[in-house]
Amino acid sequence: SRYSVLRIATDSVSPISKDMPSRTFRMFEMLRRVRVDAVDSTAEERFLGVLGAFIAECEPPRSLKKPLNPVLGETAMHTITFADGSSFECVWEQVSHHPPVSANFARGPTFVVAGNVQPKPHLVGAHIEVALDGYVQFVIPSRGNETYEASMPTFEWRFLPRWYARMKPNAPVTFACARTGFRAELTYGTKYGCHRIKGAVYALGAGNGVVYTIDGRYDGEVVATPTRADEAPKTIYDANEFLRIGQCAGRAREHWMMVKRHDDPRDSDTVWRECFEAMDRNDWDAARAAKKKVEDNERFERRARAERGDIWRPKYFTHDKSTGRWVRNDVPTMT
Repeated sequence: SRYSVLRIATDSVSPISKDMPSRTFRMFEMLRRVRVDAVDSTAEERFLGVLGAFIAECEPPRSLKKPLNPVLGETAMHTITFADGSSFECVWEQVSHHPPVSANFARGPTFVVAGNVQPKPHLVGAHIEVALDGYVQFVIPSRGNETYEASMPTFEWRFLPRWYARMKPNAPVTFACARTGFRAELTYGTKYGCHRIKGAVYALGAGNGVVYTIDGRYDGEVVATPTRADEAPKTIYDANEFLRIGQCAGRAREHWMMVKRHDDPRDSDTVWRECFEAMDRNDWDAARAAKKKVEDNERFERRARAERGDIWRPKYFTHDKSTGRWVRNDVPTMT
């Protein structure tokens, strides 16, 4: 694939449509809509809003080509700016090579988003299952670091009767906010179709009972239906809205813009530039040679560090031994 793992979230094409804005744009736009500081903002409203942003970010890959494995210390940095001037500053870094772990952090006007992910592919019969071992956190600093944490979904590359990717059917995904007592359990790809999302929202204050049922499609509309008879269903995510924006190039440019930052010598596009340029020319021998050069350089650096007795440390993240997670260097622990 013409992407390193670190650039898939922002650069890869959505499986829904080539006109669909990237899942990163959709997630940040959904977060911008959460009424964090409104006087009448409720915990339930915020929970459903952040859940919608999480759903916007979760989809299987469109490409069936394996992405390039990032080298140790490889980074991907960018700024996403919206029409009103608000922006999200984002950084990804490959913090471990064995096992392969990527850490990410983004700061916006009202949210901080952080996470770690370790892809674990393995062959299962006639398909490849890719479990994403890790987590993602959505934090609202202005509300005392109110934190929403989700597990990562699993997807599959299927080979029969044709090649395609899908979310793993019936694999549970959890999403919870310990402070407010709300939690959701979701499953993808039920018997009603591989694009389906179903689940429920539970509230600790309601005896841990179901307060909303979740139903919809990640390529369409996802609706939260309250169990209280006097309340109407709520649309928490609508992919069609974003598709309409993406299909109008002028409108998309007016709505948001992404600027990549290439000032880091370990930037993903810089590390793989020769390989990508060869791919663009369809010169696959040169692409393989460029890929091997990058990988050989990393092995040389690793041996040199071992001989000197040096300990490699990531540039932007630090390993928190108490939690086993990689956290942004200049950010206090968010609990």
